Amino acid sequence: MTIPDPGAESPMLMSPVTPLAPRQVRADTVSWGPVHAGRAPRGGRKRLLPVPPGEPERPLALHDSWVIVLAAALVAAVALAGVLWISVHVRVDPVLHTAALFVHLASLVLGFGGVLIADYLVLLWICGRSTLTEAIGGAERLHLPIWAGLAGLVASGAFLEPNLASALTRTKLVLVLVLTVNGLQALILSRRIAHSDGAHLPTRLTVWGAATALISQLCWWAAVWIGFWNAEH
Repeated sequence: MTIPDPGAESPMLMSPVTPLAPRQVRADTVSWGPVHAGRAPRGGRKRLLPVPPGEPERPLALHDSWVIVLAAALVAAVALAGVLWISVHVRVDPVLHTAALFVHLASLVLGFGGVLIADYLVLLWICGRSTLTEAIGGAERLHLPIWAGLAGLVASGAFLEPNLASALTRTKLVLVLVLTVNGLQALILSRRIAHSDGAHLPTRLTVWGAATALISQLCWWAAVWIGFWNAEH
């Protein structure tokens, strides 16, 4: 039996991974503004902070151009003509008529209710009980329910068997089209008001807003009255 020599060197195991030299960590000096002493500190260097990228271009919307508003109005007119075609060529049973009547009334509450609330917010600003920013911001949040209600009224009206030979029904259709165009141009008005720099609205925007609100109220109330009259007679 061989006894190992205590004085002999033990074999060294070689690692297949070559060790790397420790890396020295150096903290650079970040310059956050002009140096008070008039020169940069010794032993440090300035680090240029990354410049954030510019804001992406905003896609076109209805309030960007009168041309887009006109195109949207033409699309609305074509959609209204399609609804009239459906009302003439689709046979409606009592169940479908009842369902359409329910959707029609619910859409009236949603759309016309949103219009009344928006006008109420503007009246609060006129009376000095709110700021213009609050009034415009609240009215802009009501755009979705107003347009959803108007779309529901038009779509459900196709299944209520409208009498297209009646002069009142034709008048109501014209009112709906005028109401749609008035709502589209109101998007441009709200944008102009939001970008107004003065403490008070210019006379042109004031008259424009008053005319828009007046047309909206006249069209809504007249359409509601005609619908009620046709239902009773």
